[in-house]
Amino acid sequence: MKVEIITDSDICALCGGKLREGLTELVLKAGEDLAVIKRVSALVCSCCGEAYLTPEVSEKVDRAMKKYRAGRLLARPIAAGESLW
Repeated sequence: MKVEIITDSDICALCGGKLREGLTELVLKAGEDLAVIKRVSALVCSCCGEAYLTPEVSEKVDRAMKKYRAGRLLARPIAAGESLW
């Protein structure tokens, strides 16, 4: 799922559906690794499920990823084929 950063809209840019507060999971590339951040606050489209991050949440994700890359964030490796959900 692609996650976009929004500013002042409550309409989905993809399908025109209504955005509602919810949670999403982010899968981000960190060098050769993939990092999964679960239960991220987002505005989620009620029609297509597209998730949008507020600028504040995006900044928190950026800070967490910097800690991850620096080895200062507790992380658990996931084996190939293991479900992320």
